[in-house]
Amino acid sequence: MWTQTGRETKRRRRKRVMAAISSNVKLSGTFMLVVVLVGMMVLASTPTATAAVSCNTVNSKLMPCLGYVTGSGIGAPSATCCSGMRTLYASLKVAADRQAACRCIKTLTSRFANIIKLNVIKTLPNKCGINLPYTISPSINCDKLP
Repeated sequence: MWTQTGRETKRRRRKRVMAAISSNVKLSGTFMLVVVLVGMMVLASTPTATAAVSCNTVNSKLMPCLGYVTGSGIGAPSATCCSGMRTLYASLKVAADRQAACRCIKTLTSRFANIIKLNVIKTLPNKCGINLPYTISPSINCDKLP
């Protein structure tokens, strides 16, 4: 009888220890979830320096210029073209945005390389009243843009 009771006591103790361990694991899992959620809230509420501009945005702003850069480049680009360029340029607040837009433009120019006239592209910012501190070209290193 003594040994049976001793075994039952050990089993109960073992169950209590296992329950405590299980409880701690659940608490630590819950704690980690809370930490992750709080971290996500903090990241979401702070401004970041990552590129917020997408290639879809860049493409949609520059598509009205496609007719101009595939033509002779004589005369002025359309008001829609220049408006899109100015809107895009004004939205590029941080270097990461400018670099992302640059990569998008390089992709866009390579996609239409057989019809786009690079000499016309180079003059487009000035014709739209935008003073870029660099020249648009297929060889530009986007990562070095300020």
